[in-house]
Order: sequence, then structure tokens, then C-alpha cells
Amino acid sequence: MSESKLISYITSDFQSKSDMKIGEIEWEKIMNDKFDEFKKAGAIRQTVTQIWNKEGALRLGHLWEYKDEKAFIACQKIFREAELEFKKRTGIIWKVFPNRGIVLYDTKYD
Repeated sequence: MSESKLISYITSDFQSKSDMKIGEIEWEKIMNDKFDEFKKAGAIRQTVTQIWNKEGALRLGHLWEYKDEKAFIACQKIFREAELEFKKRTGIIWKVFPNRGIVLYDTKYD
């Protein structure tokens, strides 16, 4: 069983391929800067993907795993700071679609 209790899956849509690439690079830099804050707050894992099965979509997927609800709430403040920093650094307009879930079961096939 995974140690993650809550999952957040966020998709981010961009207006151009260059915005998506710059957005990915800058977001990773910001996340690296905030690594210790997220870890202390209870984030377990972040995975970023480029969505490829939606024709015409310029979309990244962000999967976050948290220890518990307290960790999720603590990380939200850090996210708001990160989003402000992203906007300041890039000026990129993106549409964000968050989805949240409680882990019901977790099967590993390795």
C-alpha cells in the first residue's frame, strides 16, 4: 500500500507550444526552489507529464501525492506562492484544472 493518502491531479493548458515548454522549465525551477518547503509540509511526490493523447491540446499533467489532508492543506499555501512566482517570471497565461482524490487502493505491478 502506498504511503499517499491524498492525490491531486492538475492539468494545465497553454496557448502555444513555446509557452508550454517555457512553462515546464520555469515551473520545474520554482518547484526545485521550494522542494524543502513541500517536503516539510508533507508532499510525498510530484510527477509532471506532457499529455499526448488529446489532439491539438497543449497540456501538462501534474500528479501530486500527499501524506494526508493536513499535508495537502499546508501545500496549498506554497502552491499559491509558486503560482505568483510563475506569473511574475513568465507572464504566461495558463488554464488550470485541479482534481483531488482520496486513495482507495493502490496496486503496484513491479
